[in-house]
Amino acid sequence: MNPVVTISGGGIIGNYISLRLNRNSIESVVIEKSKDKTSAKENIRTVTLNPFSKKLLDEVGIKIPYAEIKKINVFDGEGTGSIDFSSDEINEDHLSYVVYFNDLEAALKENVFKKTFFETEIKNFKENINNGKCEITLSNEKPIFSTFLAGCDGRNSNVAKLASLKPVTSDYEQTAITFTASSNLINSDTAYQIFSERGIFAIMPLPASTDKSSHTIVWSVDNLKIGTQNIESYIKENISYFEKKLKADITINSNILSFSLSNHHFENYVTGSIVLIGDAAHSIHPLAGQGINLGFADADAFCEEITNAYQNKINIDKHLVLKRYEVRRKNMNLLMLKSMDFFVNLFKSNNLYIKLIRNFGLSGINKTQFIKRFFINHASGKNKI
Repeated sequence: MNPVVTISGGGIIGNYISLRLNRNSIESVVIEKSKDKTSAKENIRTVTLNPFSKKLLDEVGIKIPYAEIKKINVFDGEGTGSIDFSSDEINEDHLSYVVYFNDLEAALKENVFKKTFFETEIKNFKENINNGKCEITLSNEKPIFSTFLAGCDGRNSNVAKLASLKPVTSDYEQTAITFTASSNLINSDTAYQIFSERGIFAIMPLPASTDKSSHTIVWSVDNLKIGTQNIESYIKENISYFEKKLKADITINSNILSFSLSNHHFENYVTGSIVLIGDAAHSIHPLAGQGINLGFADADAFCEEITNAYQNKINIDKHLVLKRYEVRRKNMNLLMLKSMDFFVNLFKSNNLYIKLIRNFGLSGINKTQFIKRFFINHASGKNKI
């Protein structure tokens, strides 16, 4: 077997890349360690797509239910500072779209099912100097000869480990909590985010196929605040604080998911025939919901570079192709990671002077259209390189 691109990881980003490359007549296969059929899971986890990511999905024919967000209201729960964003400010119909993680993953998986090797992992690989191919050995001992090996296998990437690439990591010492809930919030196209000592709390509408009173909640909390309590107890004791801030009633109507928060990135995304993409290359705090969008931006740049090279058919230099991808994406991703770290640290601080600056800062930005448009354009994916 001699695909142009072998993709390790049959998640959202890996499957999107395979679908897009195959539609451009560039052969790819996906190596996925899980089974081809998984039991139905409760729809709890959501992802927030910016307009650019949704456009990429539209272009490859992915149609799933989504909730439209036209406004985002952000405020400091400990003070009076606030900022609001509107799609009208950047002449867009919407700022973002909320979809169920399971729906998106299933739709992409269905489209590349025949190109996927399930219950299989990459055991080893080696560069073949004679033919310029990467010889990949699978866990079933079958070989694949591929020009490129793309690691799309998440933050604990097997490909990165096999390539001896070392990540730079940092622990936020926080826990992310997510669940679905019913509320009586009036505006069905508005997302709210509150920064407080009880954590960073975001509430957004759920996809259109559900009741308009249904919302998804993503809540990140310092581990010290949780202490020895279990997650359910912490939620019950503190959710009333956010109900008062939002002037709304919130009723939990799903199981509660939680996971530890940390970030990572690699100083090099590329080595030889190997390339890291999406969460395999970097991860950030979920406070702005940008992790999945950085992954789609990576995937778009990678697919563009591969497609351009093969359509031009002029002495393809695979090292140059991968380097161009790395140059386009690494600094942009690092900028977003550092920005999220800055906001996390800013709103974690209990220093009175920092709290005052924080309040004035939010209100000041809210009055400055140029700065607001810059933030919105960046988050919506308009600042494309």
